[in-house]
Amino acid sequence: MSGWLGIALAGILSGMAGAMGLGGGTVLLLYLTLFAGVDQLTAQGINLIFFLPIAVLALVLHGKNGLIAWKDAVAIALLGLAGAAAGTLLSGMIDGAVLQKLFAVGLLFIGFRELFPKKARMKAGRLPDSAISAGHKGPPRG
Repeated sequence: MSGWLGIALAGILSGMAGAMGLGGGTVLLLYLTLFAGVDQLTAQGINLIFFLPIAVLALVLHGKNGLIAWKDAVAIALLGLAGAAAGTLLSGMIDGAVLQKLFAVGLLFIGFRELFPKKARMKAGRLPDSAISAGHKGPPRG
């Protein structure tokens, strides 16, 4: 799929998935690299620019609904910024083809982790991350 229709579809799907916490960046990265012919490093940059307004919107909506533990969120955000800076420096030193392979391995790892959750997490009453992302709250905690 090419042209404006493909771009619009990828943007809408990425935005919807991102707003729900389902990794819309993955959809966008896959579209850009596999269908639009964009190199991996440029696709990652486009993905970061795309992510910012979606993240702000999600933050406002989830904050308004009282779904954010602000103390934890600030700590995670600071560590995330440090990780993003390190990742940016590292990705500039790695060849695009190697970067694509690393991205693919990461996707496979996450996919297998979701398909085959650890029994300890299941026994503790914790749902797999995919179920949590889909809106399931799990058993009541008390």
